[in-house]
Amino acid sequence: MPKALAAANEDAEPLASTRNAREAERREAFMRVAAGVFRQHGLAGATMEQVAAAAGVTKVVLYRRFPSKDALIQGIFAETLRRLKIEDAKPWRGYGGGMRKSLGAARAFEDGFILLVRHGDQNPAYQAAHAALRQRTGQRLRALLWYPDRPPPRPARPALLELSLEPMISFCNDALAYWVERGDPAKDEHFLRWCGQMMRAWRHNAAELLNLDSPEQEWPFDTEGQTP
Repeated sequence: MPKALAAANEDAEPLASTRNAREAERREAFMRVAAGVFRQHGLAGATMEQVAAAAGVTKVVLYRRFPSKDALIQGIFAETLRRLKIEDAKPWRGYGGGMRKSLGAARAFEDGFILLVRHGDQNPAYQAAHAALRQRTGQRLRALLWYPDRPPPRPARPALLELSLEPMISFCNDALAYWVERGDPAKDEHFLRWCGQMMRAWRHNAAELLNLDSPEQEWPFDTEGQTP
């Protein structure tokens, strides 16, 4: 490859990367505005015209990135799940730690999170995202039951496992949505301690229900955000 052409290609790569980053930022900005509009007017009631007006752009600009309202809503839900899963990769520091990480992710994309929890199961087009949220929460709860070991393969899991998980999945998602909507950030540590206590009680009772051969252990409470 001629040197001039190679140099041109090298210059093009950072330019393309910069353009991609800007486009990702623009898409996120549109999703944030749209999530607020959908939360205010409802997923069924809000229109792309309202979203475009709130974003200060024409519908053409909006449709260029999201070809339909369904695509926009699904993009919002995908971004919500992405943020939650990034936090899931961080180490567990004790009871309440998982909720602490989820609270940070939910607050960073509040309207999208509230929409997914409160309304994601109301339309068949979005139910897959709502199911993915419940699946993600269930995975974390299963991991807690067998911590520090990994959960056993599916065929080896107790028959009543889902009975134990389902109400707790709803509790985790609904409690977090309630606190994001109405809670006082200054009292986050009280909320997280309460969640940790609920998790510890659930873990003990679930282990008894499922006849898990795991000794009762005093795992710590997460205190990451508390002042020493």
